[in-house]
Amino acid sequence: MECPSIVDLQLSEKDREALEAIRKVERNGDWLEKALPVGVLASIFLGNKAPEAALNIASTDWVLFTQSMNSISPIVRRRVSDIAKMQRLRQGLTYQQRQFWTAVDNGCRGR
Repeated sequence: MECPSIVDLQLSEKDREALEAIRKVERNGDWLEKALPVGVLASIFLGNKAPEAALNIASTDWVLFTQSMNSISPIVRRRVSDIAKMQRLRQGLTYQQRQFWTAVDNGCRGR
């Protein structure tokens, strides 16, 4: 998707709050992507000897673990989209603000 070039965009306080909410959602998603595998590995190996660890490896539901890991990114993306859609519905937005929130909803990112 081609991201639009938006000229003279003026963000309101509510826009900035929504952007901070999006940053928080993305930070939490990144944190979860790191914490989930660490938690699983810790439960398998931490404080266990080899026979116990082998039993923990065999009894871990790896399919569920994989599904959980694969679900994080779509959940984050959906939450970002929901925030952008709610912002786009606000009254009194300029054309540029609506264009900005549509672009965010469509996946455009600025860094």
